Amino acid sequence: MLSKRHRHQLIKDLTRQGRIGTQGELVTTLKGLGCEVTQATISRDVRELGLERRRDETGRFRYIHSEAEDRRDPEAACARMLAEFATEVVAAQHLVLVKSEVGTAPGMGRVIDELQHGLILGTVAGDDTVLIVTADRVSAQKVAEYLTELGG
Repeated sequence: MLSKRHRHQLIKDLTRQGRIGTQGELVTTLKGLGCEVTQATISRDVRELGLERRRDETGRFRYIHSEAEDRRDPEAACARMLAEFATEVVAAQHLVLVKSEVGTAPGMGRVIDELQHGLILGTVAGDDTVLIVTADRVSAQKVAEYLTELGG
């Protein structure tokens, strides 16, 4: 069994080659290389490594390493994700719903969390939806407007 450090290096190598588009592909590829992993482990690894899914030149999603400047500027990362993948941002009571392309919500939730916005109490991400919890209707409306202006 590979150590976490070695597994992370292997994942970096595979994603730099541009072959991996889903966590399932990553699990299958790693298992083919003799690394016993679960989807939950890969999900954590993807988050820890800061991998993001973006479309390549053929339009297929691929994991890539996030750009260094985006890591220093959470607002720029969130703006890019919203502009590229968000399909709708709606305030509903004390919640904000961000609809996105299939498979992009976990990354979207992560960049929204990294904003550390004072009105956002927390987020929950599914496959194509991020639910943002705020304290009240006014806060939800302000967050929805902010995210819309940012790129949503």
